[in-house]
Amino acid sequence: MGVLFKNTDITIYNRYYDNSLGVDMYQRTVIEGVNWQNKRTGTVSDKGLLLADSTLIFVDKLDNYISPKRFSKLQPNEREKYFTFAFGDKIVKGKVDFEIIGIKHHSVNDLDNEFDDVISIKSVNELSGHFEVEAV
Repeated sequence: MGVLFKNTDITIYNRYYDNSLGVDMYQRTVIEGVNWQNKRTGTVSDKGLLLADSTLIFVDKLDNYISPKRFSKLQPNEREKYFTFAFGDKIVKGKVDFEIIGIKHHSVNDLDNEFDDVISIKSVNELSGHFEVEAV
């Protein structure tokens, strides 16, 4: 079963290594119609109350999704056609027209500073009709 309550779109930035430049680069993909849920969990310990914020994103399975290992092996001309959910990749709530190209005003830090809801993928659970992506 797919995602029932779609409340936003997301922009994902998949990190990959560019052999010709010798640096990490990011590919931007917009995914429409996902369910974004902020969550706060609390734990009581001998040190007091510990709070942790995270985000759950429910994404329908799409034809252009491939696994992180397959994504990392794609050639540049093939990579543009696909996206993945890999540990550490960035997600921004909403449709974002911002390219990370590694120069001043276009870096990962600039993405974090420019937009409100920027999170990093921590885990992915693949279910029959959709993905559950947890990020902080």
